[in-house]
Amino acid sequence: MRKKNIDLSIIISNYNNFGLLRKTIISLKHYISTLKYEIILIDDTSTDSSVIDIKKEFPNYLLKVNKKNLGYSKSYNIGTKIAKGRYILHLNSDIVFIGKQKLDYLVKFMDDNSKIGITGCKILKPDGRLDLPCKRAFPTISNIFWQTIGLNNLFPKNRLFGKYYLSYLNENEIQPVDCLMGAFMLIRKNVFKQIGLLDEQFFIYGEDIDFCYRTKKAGWQIYYNPKLIIQHHHGGTTNKSRFKHILKFHHAMFLYYKKHLAAKNYPIVNVFVYWGITARTIGNFVLDFITNFELSLKKIFIQKK
Repeated sequence: MRKKNIDLSIIISNYNNFGLLRKTIISLKHYISTLKYEIILIDDTSTDSSVIDIKKEFPNYLLKVNKKNLGYSKSYNIGTKIAKGRYILHLNSDIVFIGKQKLDYLVKFMDDNSKIGITGCKILKPDGRLDLPCKRAFPTISNIFWQTIGLNNLFPKNRLFGKYYLSYLNENEIQPVDCLMGAFMLIRKNVFKQIGLLDEQFFIYGEDIDFCYRTKKAGWQIYYNPKLIIQHHHGGTTNKSRFKHILKFHHAMFLYYKKHLAAKNYPIVNVFVYWGITARTIGNFVLDFITNFELSLKKIFIQKK
């Protein structure tokens, strides 16, 4: 029997990742005080023992098991369709909550600001550095170019070069932004009613940018609120099939540009952009190969010692 009058529906998709999922859920439960909530788990056809482990350790949570690997957008849409909460939290399965503020605070923040459609939080990497995509501008030809050639890293406080990740803004201040990271997005249910679900063209990347774009276009505000802090462990499926995920990441760039930007530019500009995305894809394949090759050599030398 599911609860009624639910404040928050928390949706988590899992794929061969039960160890981290377990840590996420245990951490999550400590960061909810008075909210009425439900947790909806979507298993995206795990090939390990995830489904058995979930049923054994979390029998009271609603579990949906996909018949085939559907990807991020479709999995979270399945959860969103059955969610009962006033707010819906899309949460990655590799998150640990830290800091003082709880989810109750963020829900109240949105209750007090009815024009906000989505709120994100401060997301840290395991080494304590800010996970930059947790607050950013919408991608454009110029800001992605500066990011691609690395000028955003050299001059993060420059308003031109640091535009995409908004690195010139104070990461500890509450502020409106264009876009958040899909690893943590607290979404008002009325936003889904107005603009629809995640675009299922995006298998695993880009769906968060697209959804934020559509949300702002519909007149809602999007806020970054660093009072709530989480740690993103990046230890899930993307590390297990790097080449495939590099391809999907850049395919998402192509889809986003085609959907939202191509019609605003001259055809010749679009040709150069698509060529640029292709070149960036190849460059990342090469860089990833070199990095893995160097790591393999180091392991061989260490073993010989």
